[in-house]
Amino acid sequence: MAEEIQALEDPRLFLLTVEAARLSPDGGLLSVYVEAFRDQEGALVHAERRLASALGRRVRLRRLPRLEFLPWNPEP
Repeated sequence: MAEEIQALEDPRLFLLTVEAARLSPDGGLLSVYVEAFRDQEGALVHAERRLASALGRRVRLRRLPRLEFLPWNPEP
């Protein structure tokens, strides 16, 4: 996912870091945890379809999960 975000070449996504990704048990939702500035999260939501398409080319799944971008909050 990090490679695909970098490949977008969107200047709003400068210095964005993908910290973790978790697939729900039913495979319907991929939660991507990112360390980003506020305006970067909007750029990710805007690119969701493009990122899902790139994910589909790399991973063989019957059904592509919906992407959800969440802020990274490491546990203390």
